[in-house]
Amino acid sequence: MNSGLAPSTKKQLTYPSYFENYFYDHRMNVVLDEEFRENRIVLAAIDEISLKKFGRFPWSRNSWVPILNKLKIFGAKVVVFDVVFSEKERFFKGRSPDEKFAEAIKSFQSIEGNSVIIPYSLSSMHTNDDEVSFKELPSDLFNFMLEVKQDGPQGLEEHRVMSTTYPIKEVINSSASLAYIDIKEDPDGIFRKYPLVANVESLYFNSLALMAYTKYTGDNPKLSIAASGDATLSLKTGDVFLNYNGESRVNWAGRTSAFPRISLATIVEREDDNESLKKLLNGKVVFIGSTAFGAHDLRHSPIDAKLPGVYYHMNVLQMLVSGRLYKSIDDAFLWSWSILLVGYLGFVLISLLKNAVVDASYIAGYCFLVFISDVLYFIPNGYEIAMFFAFFPVVLAYILDSAISFYLANKDRTFLKQAFGNYISPELIDMMYDSGHLPELGGESHNLTAYFTDIQSFSTFSEKLTAKQLVELLNEYLTEMTDILLEEHGTLDKYEGDAIIAFFGAPVIFEDHAARACRVAIRMQDVLGDLREKWISEGDKWPEVVKQMRMRIGINSGEIVTGNMGSRDRMNYTMMGDSVNLAARLEEAAKQYGIYSYISQVTKDSAGPEFITREIDTIRVVGKSEPVTTYELLGLANDLSPDIIKLKESFEKGLKLYKNQEWDKALKIFQETEKEEERCFPGINRKTNPSKVYIERSKAFKKSPPPDDWDGVYTLTDK
Repeated sequence: MNSGLAPSTKKQLTYPSYFENYFYDHRMNVVLDEEFRENRIVLAAIDEISLKKFGRFPWSRNSWVPILNKLKIFGAKVVVFDVVFSEKERFFKGRSPDEKFAEAIKSFQSIEGNSVIIPYSLSSMHTNDDEVSFKELPSDLFNFMLEVKQDGPQGLEEHRVMSTTYPIKEVINSSASLAYIDIKEDPDGIFRKYPLVANVESLYFNSLALMAYTKYTGDNPKLSIAASGDATLSLKTGDVFLNYNGESRVNWAGRTSAFPRISLATIVEREDDNESLKKLLNGKVVFIGSTAFGAHDLRHSPIDAKLPGVYYHMNVLQMLVSGRLYKSIDDAFLWSWSILLVGYLGFVLISLLKNAVVDASYIAGYCFLVFISDVLYFIPNGYEIAMFFAFFPVVLAYILDSAISFYLANKDRTFLKQAFGNYISPELIDMMYDSGHLPELGGESHNLTAYFTDIQSFSTFSEKLTAKQLVELLNEYLTEMTDILLEEHGTLDKYEGDAIIAFFGAPVIFEDHAARACRVAIRMQDVLGDLREKWISEGDKWPEVVKQMRMRIGINSGEIVTGNMGSRDRMNYTMMGDSVNLAARLEEAAKQYGIYSYISQVTKDSAGPEFITREIDTIRVVGKSEPVTTYELLGLANDLSPDIIKLKESFEKGLKLYKNQEWDKALKIFQETEKEEERCFPGINRKTNPSKVYIERSKAFKKSPPPDDWDGVYTLTDK
């Protein structure tokens, strides 16, 4: 175990940490169940017996091969090493022990559901020196990054990596899962928090315990970072609320006796058919770590001053698997404030008696009652009560009163900036403030326009680009597109990878929301063309897939609910409704027709005559019975060439014949317009286009006519 990831100098607590840490340590020992046993997590110990068998540590990789083979035979599901294999073995005869070890890892993982997790270290420190950065990470690490949804520019606190310790190449290439092992003690030297996630230059990596949870449960944890900076790690077993360093307090399950333990030497020496070992290890998570006397990997924890470091990871895994997770700091503080209010009011009433003994007795009884309530209710239910608040009610009441007064004086403007600052332009915020129109909790329903974008075949980009290039490309692309969106007073809902989700007409109402959305689509496509030219001019910096980047856009207008979802102090401004779903479906369906800006009839009619469109189809989406007529957004009326206008008119003539089931006439026109498609839209290299789609449909219907009640509607098969 390593303690390399260091936090910044930013204060961890908003109240005196000494008292809070004292109460935390004491409470953990009070509520600890000495009889508890966790049988899903087993320690395979590097103990004195193992050292006698395999020799002085570190061992040859040849020693690890039979260990892994035995664990495979005895049915272990996940093997987690608390050992960093950072140095090649140099002295050997014959085949490299490193290669043998890598093969043993592959063999273990050949069984479906089995995983081996190998740690690495990112030794770091927080620094203000802009020239300090980290060495480029092995590309394999990027396979083990967390899925992140970040609603604002503020992510978790970044760690600047000063030195790195990675497994050897053979281990990395063995397809073992990689996770960082670093932890950091509190200033008093006690380990209370566990860094589940590390942010290294906006890349989020899994800790050892989190990776073990993922492989054992098959869960796919998702990290959400709100605009306020609050971070939540969503698991099947519940939500883990993280501090700015990606850490969570540890809800300790128990000391060393809480987990089954067996010597590595015993595992190797037992026969393959040993039933007791199969019962112990089958389907379990097996940690391999040191417990040997004199080992340096001892940690001062709240429950044990000399706890072997591997138990730290095991306790955190048990916390994640069992769902014994702390509630959010907001929930905990709500209780803390409630307790404070009761204590303050009670003290005010008691103080009216003007009796010092009664006052002292009240404070003593109050503190005792709060402590008992914490032990019997709050801790078992995951609330980390701020005891310092509760034990000093009068002082904190004054502080709270000052904070409320300040809040009330700046309530409206602060509310707008916090709730909407990451979604809309500052100009719109000022307009909302001046108008006095504040969206209410629960949402409002208006006629709006939903807007979805997605980069075509974006999955291939990650195969062609390094992680650094991918981040650079996305940042440039999203910056340009978002600037256009905000200039037209659009509201950014969220980013989902390369996708942009937005809407027009809320929170500030604009009657021309559909026209604004169409203008944004045209401008985005134009700017993307400029970006392609720029990327081409940069030569070999970018692969061909970047130079040919295209994006699809889906737009629909209709009744949409928008609102701040959550509490009044913590919100996410978003949209929902059938009209939103249709916009998303249009963006996805554009691929079938080889077009890039796809809008509904409602949007077309609302946008007005300044936009030229081509009717594409009448479709019925999954789950809806009413058909929708859809159009390709071609551009502004005064910007299009006569050839495109002619293509539009001819195509729509063929479409009319198609709907009248005049297959031969329609086919003839579509064959002519198909020739014009590439001439009117050169350089796109589309696999298909609307004319090709209708050539295929016309031929198919000519051969096998539709039923008599055919209404010309095409049903999308993909949701």
